[in-house]
Amino acid sequence: MPIHNAEIAEVLNKYADLLEIEGANPYRIRAYRTAARNIADLPRSVVEMANRKEDLSKIPGLGKDLAAKVSELVNTGKLSQLEELKKRVPEELLEITRLEGLGPKRTGALYQRLGITSIAQLEQAAIEQKVRMLPGFGARSEQKILEEIVRKGEAAAGKKHPMS
Repeated sequence: MPIHNAEIAEVLNKYADLLEIEGANPYRIRAYRTAARNIADLPRSVVEMANRKEDLSKIPGLGKDLAAKVSELVNTGKLSQLEELKKRVPEELLEITRLEGLGPKRTGALYQRLGITSIAQLEQAAIEQKVRMLPGFGARSEQKILEEIVRKGEAAAGKKHPMS
């Protein structure tokens, strides 16, 4: 089954998110996000372009390196560098980035400073008032995190939050 432009963009955005969580170079992260946006907005199918042996680096925002990665994705359905990155940065962290107010950068701080890799661990750290000790977070941040976890229905079953 051929991969669609939206799926290619989704993989590139996932890769960018994990890179940002890891603390990678901001220019590299931006390059993946730009490529994802341009591919998603492309009126032509990248798969068709690849099948016609067109130069994918002609797509705005794609240099030779990114074009090769997109080509790998089109041909195999996978991006080997994403698989390697997932070995270093837990993919579960992407769930945390979906909580309002916690993007990849803040999720990276939680992961790197507190070792948080799941929403359950984040919930526990917020209950124990550990999150507020991190730069850029405070008591209000903890409260909002707990409220967002409850709002999303991600709270641990049967637990009563001290802030709810």
